[in-house]
Amino acid sequence: MAIIRLMEEGEAQGKVREVFEEIKETLGIPFVPQLFRALGFKPDQLEAVWTQVKGLFGSGALDVKTKVLAALGVAAAQRCPYFINIHGAALKRLGVTDEEITELLEVASLSTALNTLVT
Repeated sequence: MAIIRLMEEGEAQGKVREVFEEIKETLGIPFVPQLFRALGFKPDQLEAVWTQVKGLFGSGALDVKTKVLAALGVAAAQRCPYFINIHGAALKRLGVTDEEITELLEVASLSTALNTLVT
């Protein structure tokens, strides 16, 4: 549940509407995620965050699957239900198996515990 008002997709105009449409097309989903709807009232910030996300999760030295697996591991370690759900759904769309996700979460859990111990 959001604690701030999220922009409804139908409210979006100009730059915000363009970014919203690009987000849906790029991610291959029929809706704009809450993160971006929360930024809808700040068009420049929305555009900057989307540009960063799009650039980072685009092509690079790591493939998209690896990047999203890393993002899920961080979300799990930080106990962020929003990003656990977002990245989990993205991984399913990428064909990642339950076994791969479970193993990733086990690595994140053990790493978190060992980091706490040595700290």
